[in-house]
Amino acid sequence: MKQYIMKNNFSAGELAPTLYTRTDIQQYANGAKTLKNVIPLVEGGVRKRPGTLYLFDKNTAVRIIPFVVNSAKTYLIVLKPNIIEVIDTNSMDLALVLASPYTAAQIHDVQFVQYRYEMYLTHSEVPLHRLSCGSNFLNWQLNQFVYTHVPTDSENARYPFRKGKPSGKDIGAFVSFTLDVINAWVSTQAYLMGDVVSYAGIYYQALRDSTDKIPNANNLDWAPTTAELGAVFTASDVGSFIEVNGGIIKITQYINANHVNGEILKKLDADILAIERSWGILPPAFNAENGYPRCCTFFKQRLVLSNTKKAPNKIWFSAVGGNGNFLETTDDGDAFSIVSASGLSNSILFLEAQRGVICLTSGGEYMVDSDGVLTPTTVNINEHSAYGAYPVTRPERVGNELLFIQRGGRRVRALTYRFEVDGLVSPEISSLSSHIGEDHNGINEISYMQEPESLVWLVLGDGMVATITFNRDQEVLAWAQHDFGGDVISMCSVPTQLGSDRTFMLVKRSGTTCLEEVSFDAFVDSQRTVVVADGAVNKPSLLNNIVAYHQGDDFIYQATFEDSGAKLDFGDDLNGESINIGQPIECVVELFPPELSQAPLSSMMHKAKVDRTAFFFNKTIAPEINGEMIELFTYDDNPLAPSKPHTGYHLHEGGSWEDLHQVPLVISHNKPLPFHLQAMAMQMSINEK
Repeated sequence: MKQYIMKNNFSAGELAPTLYTRTDIQQYANGAKTLKNVIPLVEGGVRKRPGTLYLFDKNTAVRIIPFVVNSAKTYLIVLKPNIIEVIDTNSMDLALVLASPYTAAQIHDVQFVQYRYEMYLTHSEVPLHRLSCGSNFLNWQLNQFVYTHVPTDSENARYPFRKGKPSGKDIGAFVSFTLDVINAWVSTQAYLMGDVVSYAGIYYQALRDSTDKIPNANNLDWAPTTAELGAVFTASDVGSFIEVNGGIIKITQYINANHVNGEILKKLDADILAIERSWGILPPAFNAENGYPRCCTFFKQRLVLSNTKKAPNKIWFSAVGGNGNFLETTDDGDAFSIVSASGLSNSILFLEAQRGVICLTSGGEYMVDSDGVLTPTTVNINEHSAYGAYPVTRPERVGNELLFIQRGGRRVRALTYRFEVDGLVSPEISSLSSHIGEDHNGINEISYMQEPESLVWLVLGDGMVATITFNRDQEVLAWAQHDFGGDVISMCSVPTQLGSDRTFMLVKRSGTTCLEEVSFDAFVDSQRTVVVADGAVNKPSLLNNIVAYHQGDDFIYQATFEDSGAKLDFGDDLNGESINIGQPIECVVELFPPELSQAPLSSMMHKAKVDRTAFFFNKTIAPEINGEMIELFTYDDNPLAPSKPHTGYHLHEGGSWEDLHQVPLVISHNKPLPFHLQAMAMQMSINEK
């Protein structure tokens, strides 16, 4: 009997091997066994992935990130050990080189957020830095960020067992803060370990918490000490804050252990003597000992920082419009802090602004928001899902969704708000193609290209790359794998004023790190465009396998040459012509055996023969089916003229009897030429025996 099969949809992408027998699901019909170096299209079909244009050698470069002021002014930030390079993407000129505090080991962990002409860079071992340029894009600077008011570390505050008195109370005043004498021991007073008292003319220090334990050198509660150990202030307290009488004093000068000077930052209620433990010394939250913030974002005109070594689950919000002001009060526009505390709350790994501030931890996903305006008194934090994020890979915003890598580094989830649950959900979008992350040592980086195709680029752990054709409107989440002929280490995309987004990559070729641009106009990788002179061109370095093509307004063909070692000889016919040289791209589309019956029945045990196959190509030259070249000539073509890309229908005859599940269905393409398969239809003969 005859059966007819139509394949015009690859919306499920490349499926995991564990799904090869799932003929009962729709994705089996809409997926493929292998999609290598092709892009599944939302419109249906697949096309050759973009090649790359060689730009520069960038040895020692570790990472690239975008700096986007607007669609007309975009820059590429190249991170090298202790160096930052700024490249103008419009001219591809090196704008400048800046000294950087980040070592090679630290670069991948650097997080960033941009606000107009400024980019904030964070790392847990390096103070917050700001990369800025003027409105004329000329005065670029990378400096350690100077806080107007640095955040305080309330969790490590000291509350001394001493009375203290400020000499003033008005904001902006410079005052002294002086301690009273060491307190005499009182039987009804509760003492904590470390407290110092005087008794019978001798100073004692508490060895443990106690009440009504008379100081004595011979008991376990007290030990004789000196007045110096009962002192409170040290020289290292300069820069810390005294919280007293409802106000805040910043310590600016150390006089002695019992006396410091400072500036009032928040007005005190009174300048009276403060009793023991009613006032505290708050150290700065960020320093070499406590660590520096790992994460950063902007939300509603507030700079948001999070995760230090001492406070890994704490989040600091700056004052509205004051990126450097972290002075905490209860006023609506002032700074505040909040802690994510639950059984699943581990270190905060990433911050992203969406409907609120999304906090990705290794144990769950949280959101900081409020019922109304976000203020110190209305803020709340809630857990929404409990999958956990991979600490290596920075999440990427795609439309209204936040793509992040699940704990373990191999699966991708899309965090988004759902009205029906009134909260965030994190469905997995890699479940049908989970083998890609598993087979390639995880996913190290995510980048999103919106135009001309909505593509999520994933840099894999072994230097390979994957893409997700991402279109929620058409329910397309199609994975594919890509080999760029080298080890890709970083990718990023920037918008343009008109036309397609521009995607760049760092790729290692023959031991050299190259900066290249992904382009649909290139039909090879690491493409160089050269002019033939005296019948030859200089042989490019770094390429393992070289092919060439010549392209005109209405034709394109593969150019042949002889490799003489230092040169590629094309012959005199191409003198003065531009030739594109690079590494070939091998495209492979391997389909599943067709399932012809309805579940629970199956036709897999039948014998089958492919009688004919009809292909529908769009601007394609030299495809292959099962290793056999498909000639796309028509009777109107001149066989002596250069080849023109073929658009339309092509019928391929032939086949042999085989078990249905072994019928080969492999379409490939390995020439430096265009390839776009829109659909294919097959006529098959089925024998039940």
